[in-house]
Amino acid sequence: MAEKYYWLKLKKDFFKRHDITIIEAMPNGKDYILFYLKLLCESIDHEGHLRFSETIPYSEEMLATITRTNVDIVRSAMKVFTSLNMIEILDDKTIFMTEVQKMLGSETYWAQRKRIQRAKQQCPTDVQLLSKKCPTDIDIDKDIDIDKDKEKDIESIETKSSDKPRSNKFIKPTVEEIAEYCRERDNGIDAQQFYDFYESKGWIIGKTKMKDWKAAVRTWERRNQEQNAKSNASSKSNYKKPTYKGDYDGD
Repeated sequence: MAEKYYWLKLKKDFFKRHDITIIEAMPNGKDYILFYLKLLCESIDHEGHLRFSETIPYSEEMLATITRTNVDIVRSAMKVFTSLNMIEILDDKTIFMTEVQKMLGSETYWAQRKRIQRAKQQCPTDVQLLSKKCPTDIDIDKDIDIDKDKEKDIESIETKSSDKPRSNKFIKPTVEEIAEYCRERDNGIDAQQFYDFYESKGWIIGKTKMKDWKAAVRTWERRNQEQNAKSNASSKSNYKKPTYKGDYDGD
């Protein structure tokens, strides 16, 4: 599976938005905005969702720790963001960043290499004699058309898709399809649990209809990996050598 990179597409008029301007004028407003940007960055590889694990939502104290923000700032900012519909607290206490879906960009590792290679090929020879850095490398992110073509080329190779046109309409997967995909990725996710969870929500993520259920599986997978890593780190720090009494029945 190709590694994928994510980024936020922040518009140049971001700080002119009415909600951002209102917040900035508040006491501690600049701290609120910095905290908001940190939450956006934290949520980009989870499709806008923020949650410590499948069973544990983030508390205000936990958010203060991971963003290195004063907890009083966090408490006040969360109330402001909620009132301005910049975030939504879901029924299971998951924090949903409502703007992320419109701001999210991504590309695979191979797409990134191809984009850089194309830019270097377009660099004039006489410019290279004066500088080792091609001007197109500096302004490479503005080449939107190349990026779009590149994404289509690489994804078609990686997925080995047929020439059949893809429909934009979301098709709900079966439990068997989910189970098969989870077996391919060897991620240990319970397909029935995944199906029941999104079936109960009408296959909605936040306020948006799900577009790619496989992406949701990968989000669950990443959360499980993060939870396991944190659990292992916690177990190591709290480990004490056991004392055994009687016979030990090993597995």
